[in-house]
Amino acid sequence: MCALSLRALLCGVVVGTACPVPPPQVGGEGEGEAGEGEGEGGVGCADDDATGFPAPSSGRTDRIGSGSTFDIAAWNLHNFPSTRGTAATVADVITSLDLDLISVEEIADEDAFNELVSRLPEHEGVLSTDSYSDGSYQKVGFIYRCSRLTPTNVALVFTGDGFNFPRPPMQVQFHYDDGDNAFDFTAISVHFKALEDAEAVERRHEAFIKLEAYVDSLVKGSSGPDEIVILGDFNERLDQSSGASNWAPFLDADKYVVRTQPLSDRGEASFISNSNAILDHIVTTRAFDDEVGDGTTLIPRVDGDIAHYRDDVSDHRPVALILRGL
Repeated sequence: MCALSLRALLCGVVVGTACPVPPPQVGGEGEGEAGEGEGEGGVGCADDDATGFPAPSSGRTDRIGSGSTFDIAAWNLHNFPSTRGTAATVADVITSLDLDLISVEEIADEDAFNELVSRLPEHEGVLSTDSYSDGSYQKVGFIYRCSRLTPTNVALVFTGDGFNFPRPPMQVQFHYDDGDNAFDFTAISVHFKALEDAEAVERRHEAFIKLEAYVDSLVKGSSGPDEIVILGDFNERLDQSSGASNWAPFLDADKYVVRTQPLSDRGEASFISNSNAILDHIVTTRAFDDEVGDGTTLIPRVDGDIAHYRDDVSDHRPVALILRGL
């Protein structure tokens, strides 16, 4: 598995195990600048493969990634883990899909997340330290291929705005290097308020406005890359009359590319409980698009390959972006 010495770099954000120092927090009321980690650079993959777990399977579902592409995904893992075997199955799926960077949502057990990361010899993970007021949580985080991606700065944003952001977005700055291409970008993992009642729709409305204003401030700022990808469970359809207008802040084509728009236009679904719902999305800034070139967005039908997927893994399929223009 990958080295865990990121504890010194990302103090307060779970990296395999918890760190006792509070995380950097920014934008408590929807304003503020990005926090910085405690160091430059990061770690590669460790040589020690003695995790106690068998190697993950690479044949559980069709491969979509490759060594010549940069492969990103958002995956709501539904109160992870659903069963004692969920971590092993998710590790198999990530390996089979051959993904480089995955935003995960609804992580409900840190030990199970640690097990998942330990089962992935080519990946490492970072996990939010946020929890609800009652001590429970559905954390967001990232799993990344550590031979290609190095995190430098980590922050939780909008930590003081729990009404509009019940799960604070997690922001990580990554350095990508595949040996031939290298660039820096920022990834922001989100999990917006769920449900369709008027209050939930309004809370997402405010979250969209505040998040876009924050991302815009990063793009216009003097520090950090303006290549930004926002991904995760937005709990909002692009074609839904009650909430589609919530997307308006990110529909400025001069500033953003909603990578999941073609999937919505085709009527595809990431949320299995509703055959016409894409709730999980990937949005990139124009600067990110200019850096990486065109890509393909798709929803792998992993539920057709994994028996009892909805009960044992999730009620969401992953949404993936395959970038070929590096």
